[in-house]
Amino acid sequence: MVSVVDWNGLTAGLTERWRALYDRYGTRVQQSPAYAEAMHRAGERVLVALGPETAVAFGRDGTMCRALCNDVPVLSAEPAGSGQLSDVMAQVRRATGLSVYAPLVAAEYAGVAAGAEFRTWPRLPSSVIDWAHDGADLWDRALGRGTSQLTRKRRLVERDGLVLDLARTGTAAAHDMLAVDDNSWKAARGQSMRQRGSQQEVYGGLVRAGVLTATFLRDGGRPVAFRLDGRAKDRVVCLKWSYDEAYRRYSPGLYLLTTGLTRQWSGAGVRTVDLFGSPDSLKDLLYSERPHRTDVWCGDPEQGAELAAERRQLDARVSRAQHGGRGLRHAYG
Repeated sequence: MVSVVDWNGLTAGLTERWRALYDRYGTRVQQSPAYAEAMHRAGERVLVALGPETAVAFGRDGTMCRALCNDVPVLSAEPAGSGQLSDVMAQVRRATGLSVYAPLVAAEYAGVAAGAEFRTWPRLPSSVIDWAHDGADLWDRALGRGTSQLTRKRRLVERDGLVLDLARTGTAAAHDMLAVDDNSWKAARGQSMRQRGSQQEVYGGLVRAGVLTATFLRDGGRPVAFRLDGRAKDRVVCLKWSYDEAYRRYSPGLYLLTTGLTRQWSGAGVRTVDLFGSPDSLKDLLYSERPHRTDVWCGDPEQGAELAAERRQLDARVSRAQHGGRGLRHAYG
């Protein structure tokens, strides 16, 4: 049995229990109290379902509670298919009266969601890199799947003096990250951090606090691209990357996710690099595994059906862009 507690109702003892669970079992930054605190500081309402050996954090609005961590939302020693997620979702549903949504979780969770208020639907897979060889095989894999243009792009970056600036944190790094994002294709299509709810405050706060690191590609002192990483034990998640549209000809994302990843994380005890999010033309070059994902819903059937239709439409647009060899930007109007 778990207790469902609003962030403002967390006692020091409950917070310490959560932190201890994360220290023992945490494999994703989004499972951590620090991530939930960043959400809270950004103005989001956060609640957590806490048991003796379990913690699951949710963001709450007027229509639903949504799990903060994709992939493996349950912080526990138990495996994904144990039924813990559906049990927790049902308890959050009873405690709040709201529908409960766990998006983009490992497919093992789908088989244990049962009951009249539960439904699941498949989502696009994630893209994961096996880092057992410290990235030594990464560039060859990309070349094997791509064209000679990849080598030309890398030489262009180095010829024109763009340089990597690794693992930055603090106020200046958060400022530079947002400056790049403001000049990216995402800003032109309403998908930048400033335009997507509280993302600016959440990710900026996590970089300022050193929970996440921002690695930059710089032209002189100017930041022209970034990659945002979170590490939990031997797993690194690349949560976001973006570049200034004026530097598009360099394909900065390719450089950050090949040379940049290798320089930063080789020899660092990392075993897995998770490229996060749905497949795209860049991830197609790099992944070594594509785990399946699913959405799990507990609540109002009509509301769930509407959300499922909207998510499937998004996935269809992303797939069309990917299969057409086009960037993710083409999935957004």
